[in-house]
Amino acid sequence: MLTDKEVEDKLIAFICHNFMVEPDEFNYEESLVDQGVIDSIGLVEISAFMEQELGIKVAEEDMSRSNFGSVKKMVAFIVRQSAQGNLTNRESAT
Repeated sequence: MLTDKEVEDKLIAFICHNFMVEPDEFNYEESLVDQGVIDSIGLVEISAFMEQELGIKVAEEDMSRSNFGSVKKMVAFIVRQSAQGNLTNRESAT
């Protein structure tokens, strides 16, 4: 299981690469949408990254500000889902 720091590093690397920003250009504790880093499609891309790269199941009802409202909230969501065993079939088979 990944640590909080490892999850944060992977998530930030994904955001920076896919949305062409630098790590110091956005606040990790504020909404990426409100900061203009991503739009609603960006949230879908991040949820796909969570599923494909981190093996985390993301249900439609999980797509809320409490889980996706900031980088810090996304990291907490990923760690929580992982600890609860809410993994995709690909991850649970490995």
